[in-house]
Amino acid sequence: MQTIIFDVDGTLLSTESMYMHSLQHTLAEIGLPKSYAEVYQTFGLPSLDALEFLAIPNAPTVQLKWQQHYHDFWDEVKLFDGVSAMLTGLQAQQFNLGIVTSNTAAEYNDHADAFDINRYFTSFVFAGMTKRMKPFADPIEKALADLATKPTESLYIGDSIHDMQAAHAAGVDFGLAAWGAHDKSKFAEADYIFESPLELLAEVQTKKIIK
Repeated sequence: MQTIIFDVDGTLLSTESMYMHSLQHTLAEIGLPKSYAEVYQTFGLPSLDALEFLAIPNAPTVQLKWQQHYHDFWDEVKLFDGVSAMLTGLQAQQFNLGIVTSNTAAEYNDHADAFDINRYFTSFVFAGMTKRMKPFADPIEKALADLATKPTESLYIGDSIHDMQAAHAAGVDFGLAAWGAHDKSKFAEADYIFESPLELLAEVQTKKIIK
């Protein structure tokens, strides 16, 4: 069975604004204000890694404060247009579908429950389930093992450089979710670029891009 594994933030769910605004709010509270451009550099990283990237002192404590502010910006989260139709179509075509995300299970469930997408997937890999997370291969390799599939029969869809690096480290082709990426010019090494979820559905159905 052909397999497609998805990132979540910036790929299935538009969560960027929620994460970045809540991070800005948290950093301003502790007297370390950052611009949107500065915090955006961390988008796609686990929350603790993001704070360490920004060299924020007492990162574990700040992480908890940040997570407590997620719900203050909850109305900014949405499912990208076309995602439900894409997942329904892929499931109907009997693609094997999985998720690899830098979210913890609790963070993911907070988001996904409202959008009824769990039913499409048979494997979930969250932060903390592997020794290393993206950009290392570990979480994608775990998903491949859970789904009993080969790298050459699989495609990983994401919106960040970390996603692309992790896919290639695992020997999996990478498809850019261009609808969630800010700058396509950074993805010269992407194997595929999809402008919309429905374009992805059409491409995998008609061109059989997965070997």
